[in-house]
Amino acid sequence: MRRILAGLAGLAVAASPLPRFAAAVATQSPVSLREAGDSARAAWERRDLATFLAPAKGGRLLVTLPGGRESAPIGPAQARALLASYVQGTEEVTTTLQAARVVDSLQGYVELKRRYRQVGLPGDREAMILLGFRRGREIWVLTEVRIAP
Repeated sequence: MRRILAGLAGLAVAASPLPRFAAAVATQSPVSLREAGDSARAAWERRDLATFLAPAKGGRLLVTLPGGRESAPIGPAQARALLASYVQGTEEVTTTLQAARVVDSLQGYVELKRRYRQVGLPGDREAMILLGFRRGREIWVLTEVRIAP
């Protein structure tokens, strides 16, 4: 009797749409460039740099920070370290999606406006975060992060 009940319980879980729905949501990536931009905006605002850089799909990307030169192509771990160093000592105020534009069939860019505060200093500051993307099979892949004051 226990085996039958255990088998029925397992069948009920397997037949339930919830596990399949949860798996689909967990693996779903933004399809449109605007969705990719809004996802990046939300991740930056939370300071979730791993999620912010996740659209790079583990590939190399270019990073340019204020006052610096464009990096050679670097991996997401190194890009995350550069960005973490850049935001250190600041607090996010707001991050807004200014534009998401498809340049051609393979490229697009997203423009984010960052408002932030230097810890211990009065007043807000602004920076632009430009993200370069290339079109993958089903998603937009992040290839460049450029931050300008």
